[in-house]
Amino acid sequence: VKTTFLSIVLFICAFSLSAQNLVQNLSNTTVNFKIKNLGLNVDGHFSDIKIESNFNKNALANSYLNAIIKVNSIDTGNKTRNKSLSEKDYFDSSTYPEIRLKSTAIKKKTESTYLLTAQLTIKKTTKTVTIPLQLSENDTAVTFTSYFELDRRDYKVGKKSWVMSDTVKINVVYSADHQ
Repeated sequence: VKTTFLSIVLFICAFSLSAQNLVQNLSNTTVNFKIKNLGLNVDGHFSDIKIESNFNKNALANSYLNAIIKVNSIDTGNKTRNKSLSEKDYFDSSTYPEIRLKSTAIKKKTESTYLLTAQLTIKKTTKTVTIPLQLSENDTAVTFTSYFELDRRDYKVGKKSWVMSDTVKINVVYSADHQ
């Protein structure tokens, strides 16, 4: 009886631990940005986003969110602007084809809000960033939503400009299904 009970407990524990692996829902994951240029908002997004994650709010030390964004997937609705942003003065996508985010810690603030600390690499610059995460989940899926700002010049994306803001507003929605 003890062996059977122990086997059931171990099976349940193993299932609940592995259930935290998440599989990205590509169609519901977005990375959008907004920057002021000539006094107007320029909106854009990246379409090639790969996120690997494991999230368990009861085991945050083992949780992570890592992302790779292909720079050439940038779309501002203007082909000339997209090409310019891929060139050396901005993202230099031929030398640095990816933006990378490597999670180092996730901390709980409230039941549905967390702080992700990560290493963000754009071009050859890596900086530690803290990104707020809003969690919503159900039995089959998890969605993290985040709004934050970056200074593009911290990553040497463009030069000082009188017409373009240094601040980029970023909105990320990461949707994933429990594995």
